[in-house]
Amino acid sequence: MEPSSINYQEKVIELESLLDGISDPLFQIGLDFRIKIANKSTKDFSNQNYPLMNQLCYEAIYGREEICPYCPMLEGNSTIPMEKVFTKKNNGKFLSKSREILFKKKERTQNLYIDFFPVEKNGILTSIVEKISDITSIKEKEEESLRMRNLASIGILVSGVAHELNNPLTGISLTLQNLQNSLKTSSIEFIEKRLEMIRNDASRAAMIVSEIISFAKSDKLKVSQGDICETITKARENVVRLYPVLSKNIEWQLEFENHYLLPFNPFKLERVFLNIFRNSLQAFDYRKGFIRIEVRKTKNMLHVIIEDNAGGIPQKIIDKIFDPFYSNNKQSNGTGLGLSICYSIIKEHNGNIIVKSYEDRTRFTISIPYPSKLDS
Repeated sequence: MEPSSINYQEKVIELESLLDGISDPLFQIGLDFRIKIANKSTKDFSNQNYPLMNQLCYEAIYGREEICPYCPMLEGNSTIPMEKVFTKKNNGKFLSKSREILFKKKERTQNLYIDFFPVEKNGILTSIVEKISDITSIKEKEEESLRMRNLASIGILVSGVAHELNNPLTGISLTLQNLQNSLKTSSIEFIEKRLEMIRNDASRAAMIVSEIISFAKSDKLKVSQGDICETITKARENVVRLYPVLSKNIEWQLEFENHYLLPFNPFKLERVFLNIFRNSLQAFDYRKGFIRIEVRKTKNMLHVIIEDNAGGIPQKIIDKIFDPFYSNNKQSNGTGLGLSICYSIIKEHNGNIIVKSYEDRTRFTISIPYPSKLDS
């Protein structure tokens, strides 16, 4: 036997040993979907007794009667050559493709991650190497982690509800006890004052329940054609009326002239603006400053930017401000649901709300869809 033949056989044996040492199924298929090379893991995965060589890959490996719908080679045809299916790098080399699929095997569903590596010769695609990775356990761990996070969120929600309701209910209980102990000796004014305290605590408890219901409610959003600039102006006027002392030293900068008509729920969006304006006023704490409101349109989105110079939000809490029951109010007189409700309302409108803080400023950007046909 010629030395060159011996060297070639040794190389083949080395290559087969190398492929068999890979724990993931790895095989090469031609453009006719027939298997050219397969490692031992591929044979174990397919659970076939007959040799895999020259077998159709979708039949032998996946047990399908037709080409796998996620196969990139399915995208090629007489008008779209395979060279167009795989993108080329700047150096002319083809880029690989990946797919994540669900595969049912022996009544067990597996999560598979498949890599497709194109093989070329003189710039022409000749075959594809396919590598299968079983990521079922990874996905199961991710789902378990998600379930645990959801349970933790429910625990935080229940704890928050209990804490928020405990304050007014405790106030009602103590006031009733005080009233009961001194009922015979108390004046009408004393009784009326205590009843007013009970009424206020009961109203606060009702407000907490109402906000929780509003936060969790999933009714279909009712929209009407309206001017968002009018809604912003109304929210500003109401917040100034409700908090005249806090608003006294605030300069309002309204940077919008156009009237943007679009479908939205004016009552809910007014609540969003009210919450953000109120938070800004409370952050100023009677100091001088400005609240700037800008409205502008880009492509198919309408953006409302609300910025103040009340001192900014610490980076350690900026990721928590939309969490239910989170409150940075030092007086602890809020439910901590305000910005969570804002987030929920904007998502109902298929929009997005983000917050950034830099130097002494805080900027909220609210983006909601603006149908292009409204411009016609």
